[in-house]
Amino acid sequence: MFRRWAEGRMYRNTVQIAVSELRRAARASHPLEKLRALEAAEQKLKDALWLCPEESKERFEAGLTEIPRSRARVLREEAVPAVGRLLEAAEKHVAGSGAMLQPAGELLSLLNHYLPEDQEVEELSARFLRLGGQQPPHRPPQPLWELYQRPPAGPGCAGLVGGLIAVAAICWMVLC
Repeated sequence: MFRRWAEGRMYRNTVQIAVSELRRAARASHPLEKLRALEAAEQKLKDALWLCPEESKERFEAGLTEIPRSRARVLREEAVPAVGRLLEAAEKHVAGSGAMLQPAGELLSLLNHYLPEDQEVEELSARFLRLGGQQPPHRPPQPLWELYQRPPAGPGCAGLVGGLIAVAAICWMVLC
């Protein structure tokens, strides 16, 4: 009983987080922020699907197919040009290039993860490395199933309460 309540609460909170991340992605003006919000929303929808597959299958199917399309559009239309602009600015201003290379490296890690065979991404990566940038590894959001291990099925709260009532009844009969 308690487990179902707790998992229901986790499910509702997970859905709320997914919706808020989708809203954040819609409002974001920077491609890095959009991509991070889309990744988080996609993972939260997958987590909700894992928690309650029977309840979530049809509800989140459209969202789980639309998020990769939105991410691909953001990668191609916003992230690639943004990396190009950051690298151009880093080439012009060699003294302050570290400030430009850090967000470029984060965007490139997402680009290399989602578009590994794209020629333009490979060219941008080569330019980035020539400027001395170090690309951080891509770290996707951690799935809920790695963090939460469901307890084994057992008698649950009802069995415990029933056992306590039986023990109390036996004690009452013995003492009276």
